[in-house]
Amino acid sequence: MKNAERPVEKRRHHRLQTIDGIYAIINYKPTIFGQIINISKDGMAVRYSSNGRQLNVPSESDVFIIDSNFYIEKIQIKIVSDFEIGDKLPFSSQKNRQRCFQFRQMKSSQHFQLDYLLQNY
Repeated sequence: MKNAERPVEKRRHHRLQTIDGIYAIINYKPTIFGQIINISKDGMAVRYSSNGRQLNVPSESDVFIIDSNFYIEKIQIKIVSDFEIGDKLPFSSQKNRQRCFQFRQMKSSQHFQLDYLLQNY
């Protein structure tokens, strides 16, 4: 049996697992948000429910924490991947997906807020 090669890691920064309550808006009209699963200075992965709707390809996203004043608005993003994940309930039409983003050029205030998030949550 051959040894399976690990994929080459292309990320410059290690992704950190997040706590519950940290979300991102991944579609503005209609507004759809999802839970951030992991995040770094370069990007994030977000789980969401599409409910079968076709989503726009956004160029920006907001990041926020429930029950907090923390909010980063309009981070420039690029979608790296979007795929269905297998934790669907039986007999449910709701499809859960994961969308991975790469952060694009950010304002200095957004960098500051993201650093705060990474250090404290």
